Amino acid sequence: MLKKGLIAGLVTMAGIFFSLSLNNASAAAPPSRHGDINAKWSAGPHARTQSDVAGELSDERAGQTPGDVIHGNDPEDCIACHGPTSVLANGGMTEEEALQYFFTTKDGRFTKDTTAAHTDEWPNVSCSTCHYTLAGQSAAMPALALFNSQTGKYVHIKMPAKLCGQCHGTLHIADTDHRTYNGWSMSRHNHTQSDVAGELSDERVGQTPGDVIHGDDPEDCIACHGPTSVLANGGMTEAKALQYFFTTKDGRFTKDTTVAHTDEWPGVSCVACHDPHNPAVRSYFNSSTGKYVIMKNTADLCGQCHGNLRFPDTDHLSYNILSGKGGIGVPVRQTMPGVTCTDCHMYNSGVDGSNSAMFHGHKLSITVKDANGKSSTSCTKCHETIDGATAKTTIGAWKSSFQALDATTGKNVAAAGKAITGLNDKGLKAKLEEAQNNLRYAESDESGGFHNHRFLMSLLQDANGKALEVLSSSKQ
Repeated sequence: MLKKGLIAGLVTMAGIFFSLSLNNASAAAPPSRHGDINAKWSAGPHARTQSDVAGELSDERAGQTPGDVIHGNDPEDCIACHGPTSVLANGGMTEEEALQYFFTTKDGRFTKDTTAAHTDEWPNVSCSTCHYTLAGQSAAMPALALFNSQTGKYVHIKMPAKLCGQCHGTLHIADTDHRTYNGWSMSRHNHTQSDVAGELSDERVGQTPGDVIHGDDPEDCIACHGPTSVLANGGMTEAKALQYFFTTKDGRFTKDTTVAHTDEWPGVSCVACHDPHNPAVRSYFNSSTGKYVIMKNTADLCGQCHGNLRFPDTDHLSYNILSGKGGIGVPVRQTMPGVTCTDCHMYNSGVDGSNSAMFHGHKLSITVKDANGKSSTSCTKCHETIDGATAKTTIGAWKSSFQALDATTGKNVAAAGKAITGLNDKGLKAKLEEAQNNLRYAESDESGGFHNHRFLMSLLQDANGKALEVLSSSKQ
C-alpha cells in the first residue's frame, strides 16, 4: 500500500492544483480561461474513462480478481492510464484496491455484469494526472508530469508528445497495444527540424529570424513544421523560436545553419493537431496566436499546412490538388471522388495485433509493415480485389508516368519562355503564363504524381501543349 503521508500530501496538492487550474491558466490569462479549459475537458474522452474500463473488465476479465488483472498471467494495468489518481481515494490504496473499489465484483471477482461504482469519486484522466507544480514554480504554470499510480509519484516529462505517449504508446506500459505515439515517432511529422534547417541554409542566408517570418518574402516555417515550438522556454514568438531551434551567426542564418536544441523540438506532434484538453475535437495549434482553432473535418485540418487554407501563397498544395480545381483551362477532375487525406494516410486495418491497428493511422503511411513480414495497405480498403503488392505497383506506375511527363513539360515550358523573350505578343505571353501556372501547380503536389493522378496529368498535358504552341508560333 502507498504510504499514507505521501498520499495525504498528494491529495492536498491535487486539490490545490485543480482549484488553480480552474482559475489560473497563466499569469496573464483572464479569470475565465481555466473555466473554458475545464469545459473542454469535461466534453472530451479524458473525462469519461470509467465506463471504458468497466466494459473491458466485463467483456475480457470475467472470473478474474483485481489482483489477477494487475499482476496475473495476462496483466493489464487499467488504472495506470484510465484513472491513475484513483489510487488517492480513501486516503490511498493500491491499484488492485482501486479496481475493487471503483468496479463491481461478485465474491471478489469481475463478472459479465461488472459495472462502474463510486462514480462520483472516479477522477478520470484529470488535471492532476498530467500536471504537477514543481518546487519554486508558479502554480499558475504547472509542469507536464505523469502521476504514476504504481509508485504514487510524479514523473516530470519535458515534451508533450512523450506525456501523451505514456498511455497512447509504450513509454509507460511496454506491452500495450495502444501505440499511436510509436507510429507517430516513425512518421515524417516527427522529423521536421532538419527540413527547416535545410531550407534556412539554402534559401535564407543572411536573413534574421525576423526577416524570415515578417520580411519582404515571409515564410512562416514554424507554423507548419513545429507550431508548438513557441511553447518552449515558457513561451516565445515564432521568430524567437527560429532563433532558438536553429543556429545563426551574428543573429543571421548562414549556409552552415543547422538544428539546435533538438531534444526540445516538438515536430508536428500530438498537440499540434489535438487540443490536449479535448483531443477528440479536430483542432490545429496556431503558433502566431497561441490558440487552438477547431476544424470542421480532418481534410481541412491537413489543408492548413498541406494546402493554402492558412497560407494562400504556399507551394504545398496537395489538399488543393485533391479537389481537382484550380487549373487554367483544365476541367475539374477527381481520380477518387470522396476520398480524403486520412482515408489513405491514416488507414486502420482493424486487424487485432497489427501495426496498422495499433498505430491508429499515425505513421501516416499508405503501407504499414508488421514484424511478421506482412503489411496493411490502405488501397485495399476500397479496392478489395487487389493486394498490397499490386497497389504498390500501381502507385509506382502512376508516379513514373507523371515524372516522365513532368520532365518533358518542364523542358518545353522553359524553352518556350526563352523563345518569346523580346517578342511583344500578348497572346503568346498569356499562353506561356498559363502553361507555367499549370506546371507549377502540378509540381506543388507532394505525392510525386499519385494524388488525383488524372488531374495532375491533365495539368501537365495542358502545360506541355501550350508550351509547344508557343514554340511553334515563335518560329513563324
